[in-house]
Amino acid sequence: MDKAEIKNEAPANKKKSGIRRYAVYIGLVLIATGLSLFLTLKGHSKDIVEAFSNCDGRWIGAIVGVMLFSILIDGLVITVFMRLYTRKYYINQGIAVSMIGTFYSGITPGAKGGQVMQAYTLKKQGTQISNAASLLVMYFILYHSALIIFDIVTVIFKADLMTSMSITGHIGTWSFTIPLAPLTIIGFALNVSVIGILLLMSYSHKMHNFIMHYGVGLLAKLHILKHPDQTRESLRIQVENFKIELRRLLSNVRVTILILVLLFIGLICKFSIPWFAGMALNATSSSALTVRSFFDVCFMSSYHQMITGLFPIPGGAGVSELFFSSLFDTFYLGGASGVYMSSALLIWRSATYYIMVLLAGIVTVLYKASPKEETLNVDRKTFVTMQLETYEERKRSSDTLYETSQMSRKELQNRLKDALNIKERMEIKKKEEVKQYQLDDTDLDDNSPFVVDEDILPRSSKKRNRYSRDEGWRDFNIK
Repeated sequence: MDKAEIKNEAPANKKKSGIRRYAVYIGLVLIATGLSLFLTLKGHSKDIVEAFSNCDGRWIGAIVGVMLFSILIDGLVITVFMRLYTRKYYINQGIAVSMIGTFYSGITPGAKGGQVMQAYTLKKQGTQISNAASLLVMYFILYHSALIIFDIVTVIFKADLMTSMSITGHIGTWSFTIPLAPLTIIGFALNVSVIGILLLMSYSHKMHNFIMHYGVGLLAKLHILKHPDQTRESLRIQVENFKIELRRLLSNVRVTILILVLLFIGLICKFSIPWFAGMALNATSSSALTVRSFFDVCFMSSYHQMITGLFPIPGGAGVSELFFSSLFDTFYLGGASGVYMSSALLIWRSATYYIMVLLAGIVTVLYKASPKEETLNVDRKTFVTMQLETYEERKRSSDTLYETSQMSRKELQNRLKDALNIKERMEIKKKEEVKQYQLDDTDLDDNSPFVVDEDILPRSSKKRNRYSRDEGWRDFNIK
C-alpha cells in the first residue's frame, strides 16, 4: 500500500469511527428509553391509555407552546450574542444552531458533543471560528451562572423538600429507602464548582497553583485521572478563556443582563413542564392551580437537574425517569406508583427529551450548514483545541473592548477629537507638500529659472517636470 492510499484511508476510517460512536450512543439511549417505558407501562398500560384519552387538549397545547417558546429563547440568546460580531445574523440561524446543539448534547455522554457541533455550524454560517469559540464560552458562563442562581433560590425556598426526598423500592421481600439529600448536595456542589473553580483560579494565584499541582496530582494518585498533564493543560486553557470571555461580558453589561434574563425564562419554561402535565391530566389537587404550586414544581425540577447531572448517560435516559417518580410523588394523585404519575412522566419526558431530540435531529439532517460526516469524530478535546488556537485573537479583541468600556463618555469624546485633529493636520500637511511641487501656468514667465520640458509632458498638464538652466534636472518626477 503506497502513501497516497494510506492518506485516503485515514479520513475514511475516522468518519466510520465517528459514525459508529454516535450509533452506539443512540443505541444506548434507545435501550434505556425502552426499558424505562416498559417499567412505566408495566401493570397498568390500559389505565394510562384511558388517562391520556381524558387529557385536556388546552393544557397539552400549552405544553407544546412552552417548549416551542423555549426553543425560540435559546435561538434568541445565540442571535443576541452573534449581533456583537455582525449585524447580518438572524433568529432562524440562531434557532438552527440551538437545535443542532440540542441533538448532539442529547445523544452524547455528559452532553459533550453539543458545543463542538455548534461551533462547526457557526463556522459554516460564515462566522469566524474565533468568534464562534468566544460565543460558546460566554454562553457556557452565563448558562451555568443562571443555573447556579436558580439552584441557590431552590435551596433557600425548598430546603425542607431536599431533606425529605428519597427513593423507595423492594427486592423480593426486602424493602429499602435511599435518601436523595446527599446526591442533591453533591449535584449542587458540582454546579457551583463549574464556575466557582474557574473564578477562583482566574483571580487567585495561590488557588490556581494549589489546584494545578496538588488537586490534579491527588486525583491522579487515586487513579481518577489517567492523564494528569493533559488535564492540567486543558484546565489552563479553560481558565484563560474564562478570563477573556468574562472580561468581554463585563464590557457589555446590558447584553449580559438581557441574556441572563432570557436564560432564566428558558429554565422556567423547561422546569415547569411537570406542572402543565399535571394540569392536562387533572392529576393534582384543586389547590395546585396557583403561582406557588407552579414555582414549587420548578424548584423540584431544579433538584431533579442537580441529581441527574451526576450521571453522564446520554440524555440521562433511564436515570431521569427513576428520580422523577421519587421527586414528584407528592404532587400527583396516587403517589409514585400511581397511574397519574406514569402518565405525567410520559408527557414530561416526551416534551423535554424524546420529541425535542427528534425535532433537533430532523433540523440537523436537513439544515444545509449542519455538521456533516467529516466533523462527526469530534469531542470535548476538539473544543479545547479550538479555544487554544483562537486564544490570541480573542484576547486582543476582549482587551480592546474592555478598555473602551472603562472610559468615560467625555474621555471617549476627547480621544475621538484628538484622532480627528491628527487626521486633519495630516491632510493639511499633505496638501502643503503637494502644493510645493505644483506649478500653475501663471507661475511660469520668461524670467523664471525653470522651463517646462514639453517633450516629456504637454503644456495642459497641471503637474510639470522642471528643468533648471543653471543647475540641470531638479525634482524630476513622472507620475
